[in-house]
Amino acid sequence: MYDQRQNAHASMPASFSCPQLCPQPIEHSTQAVRILNNGFVIASPRRLKVGSLLSLRLCIPPDVSGGPFWETRCIEARVTAKRIRRDGAIRYKVELDFQS
Repeated sequence: MYDQRQNAHASMPASFSCPQLCPQPIEHSTQAVRILNNGFVIASPRRLKVGSLLSLRLCIPPDVSGGPFWETRCIEARVTAKRIRRDGAIRYKVELDFQS
């Protein structure tokens, strides 16, 4: 379980692919709903397993980047926690994976 009280910023558009979900490189659109010190909390249109490796693409707005809008690709991240909210929405904590 992750701690929601960690320092967080505004949400931002994101997409990911997960070879464990589908062998073809299909990107799934989502939102990084929280930005944490060591990763992100995302909403996912697909169910993910804790431990799954993701390739993330983030669209970072100017108020977060401090400069012009920019996009970063292929951030490797690992799903480290899953949380089901009261409204039934599922959130996943993904941490940057420097070992891949």
